[in-house]
Amino acid sequence: MKSQSATIKHIAELSGVSRGTVDRVLHKRGKVNPEAAKKVEEIAKSLDYKPNTVAKSLANRKRNIRICVVLHIRGNLFFNDVLKGVEQAGKEIQDFGITIVVKFGENFNVDDQLANIDAAVQEGFKAIILIPINDPRIVRKCTEVSERGIPIVFLTSYLDGTEYLCHVGCDYYKAGQIAAELIRLISGPQAKIGIITPPLTLLGVNLRIQGLQETIKSIYATMRLLDIQEVPSDEELAYQKTRKMIEANPDMDSLFYSTGGLSGGLRAVRDLGLYGKLNMISLDLVKPITDAILDGGIQATVCQEPEAQGYKAVKVAFDFLVAHINPEHKNILIDPTIKIRHSL
Repeated sequence: MKSQSATIKHIAELSGVSRGTVDRVLHKRGKVNPEAAKKVEEIAKSLDYKPNTVAKSLANRKRNIRICVVLHIRGNLFFNDVLKGVEQAGKEIQDFGITIVVKFGENFNVDDQLANIDAAVQEGFKAIILIPINDPRIVRKCTEVSERGIPIVFLTSYLDGTEYLCHVGCDYYKAGQIAAELIRLISGPQAKIGIITPPLTLLGVNLRIQGLQETIKSIYATMRLLDIQEVPSDEELAYQKTRKMIEANPDMDSLFYSTGGLSGGLRAVRDLGLYGKLNMISLDLVKPITDAILDGGIQATVCQEPEAQGYKAVKVAFDFLVAHINPEHKNILIDPTIKIRHSL
């Protein structure tokens, strides 16, 4: 079996390993499990793989490139998974002399994010991957950075009115549509719904709720949205607002829980004696959600693929810096997926 267009990506897919592992095997650098190495070598041989020496030499000439990832939130399970994707991609490209550095700020602190962007510029980073806070000062700063020739990749969200290389995120509007469909399937066409959500000032959050609301209005008009409560990543506040909303709406049969503070929200449902009785749809697949799905507290979750978002953002920056490859789209949206008990 021979192919003139065999690539490291193709070999990785057939071998069941990462592209970084394939690269280390084929170029004899770094430690790789002997069994995996043998499999990669056999598949590469069967495909008649020929290393791209031009790309390799280009990468060698561009050693010591640093990419900065700027975050605006700590201790959030979703963003922890985004970081896992960033770190995985970083491991795969480190042999090309690329270093990923993550800078954290206080939660939703605009001054901290501005300071981190300025520091990335002053320290000579060649690209910035930014999870942006939606604020005019951040918009102006991103424009300033882009005008200096430093590419910006927006991750999980983006800002209108500024120049950037690419945005990598989930199709949040579709995630909201999927949530509406799941509620209809689980609770029926007369579902009475409450929503616990992060602040709607965040673009992705706004799009998600918009997708849910517009789907109910245009397709499932007999379903009723009883209340929406905005809650940041605060366990105690999540507990209080979830409990208050349920108590104020005794006929509520469905809860779309899409924010941090998940444990607080689940505790409120338990304390009210509604755990396993109130239909709950959540977001993503962090451990508290997995546990709640397995024991029947949550019926389904819409996964926004945070690891894939983080991974893709790094690879976009890497391809642009090393090989001058522009992103395939200005707005790269990763489709959400659905998980239920028997698909975990």
